[in-house]
Amino acid sequence: MTGQAGRKVRVRYMPHHDHEIEVCDARSRHLGPAHLADAATPEQLQALREARAERARRLRADAKAAERLRRQRFAPTTSAEPAQRLGAVTAAQADRELAAADYTDVARLALPDLIPPAPPPAHWRTPPALAAGTASPPPVPAPAEPADTLPEPGTHPAGDAS
Repeated sequence: MTGQAGRKVRVRYMPHHDHEIEVCDARSRHLGPAHLADAATPEQLQALREARAERARRLRADAKAAERLRRQRFAPTTSAEPAQRLGAVTAAQADRELAAADYTDVARLALPDLIPPAPPPAHWRTPPALAAGTASPPPVPAPAEPADTLPEPGTHPAGDAS
């Protein structure tokens, strides 16, 4: 399609041919196929297939392990009492499983060297939990009227018009 810039065309995409499209002019006259310009190399495609297959294997293994954990067995009983779980586990098995669980907690894995943000400025109103890390609050302004000029109780400050 070199040299066809600015020409109005119609594009026909066929889902089973994702490597090319068919190009026609405005009157539906066939101009030819247009191929993907930056197609991946065969080596890249093979590496992509292998990475996808490995990810699928990992997901299947994780799903199978989760299913095993979800299925729990209980001891039989002939009287009304709380259910007793079965499944003795050695200390080594428990340690292995707990160590593997540490790698699935994404909150602990994400950015372990993250620098915490600076505390908010002192003049901001902050919750008490955040205020501990900030400077002292600004001084409280003095009242507008001195205490000795306050009106007497039972009188109207605007005058005696009632």
